[in-house]
Amino acid sequence: MQISIVSYEKHRNSALEAAEQEYIKRLSRQARVALCPQKGKARGGLPDRLLKGTYVVGLYVEGKPFTSEQLAQQLQRLMNQGHSHLVLVIGGAEGMPAGVESQIREQWSLSPLTFSHQLARLLLLEALYRSFDILSGGRYHK
Repeated sequence: MQISIVSYEKHRNSALEAAEQEYIKRLSRQARVALCPQKGKARGGLPDRLLKGTYVVGLYVEGKPFTSEQLAQQLQRLMNQGHSHLVLVIGGAEGMPAGVESQIREQWSLSPLTFSHQLARLLLLEALYRSFDILSGGRYHK
């Protein structure tokens, strides 16, 4: 599976970059993960390269919450349906850009709390790694 994580950020926290790269490395056994930071507002929506043959999910505070096991099942369901490229979108400080909102097929929630973009991305990477570990019967989740 290919996973693109889109975020609309103004600043980067270099202290979190090493942790992000560690989870991307761990995930590389099960998925190809790309971080796709976008500068500014997405007036026209996501770039075409992130729309062709992809399944777009928006991360919202009020989106559908999952346990780790439920997220693993959701990822398995999407893969079973033939979705091989998942695009996960983290909105900007003002929320999800209007041009992107209409492209989203599902709304997920990491937490009812609000996080910075990079911290949300790190939490998402950990949750994805945990989910793939559950699906492969690994020991990380225990």
